[in-house]
Amino acid sequence: MLHRRALRWGAHVNTQVPDDQLREVLARFAPPLAPGTRCPSCNGELHAVPKTEVESLLRPGTRRSSETFHRCAVCGQVYWDGAHGTRLRRIVDAATG
Repeated sequence: MLHRRALRWGAHVNTQVPDDQLREVLARFAPPLAPGTRCPSCNGELHAVPKTEVESLLRPGTRRSSETFHRCAVCGQVYWDGAHGTRLRRIVDAATG
């Protein structure tokens, strides 16, 4: 795949350990990191929305436990900091620190 002319940027990731893979990609390409700003499904921009705007789409547990929400401007998917939010922030901090 790396030999295709249509591919502008690419690299072989050498390690098999996910945390090391992330560090390797960040070191090689130095992309700007802005967690929580893009939709994981379609890469559309995420925008903060009031809870009242998305409340009907939430499960009861999420409705009770979360107050801050973001919605994709392209596909409409709703996101919030779930139980994994703290872990994801730690991963980004460790990879960039």
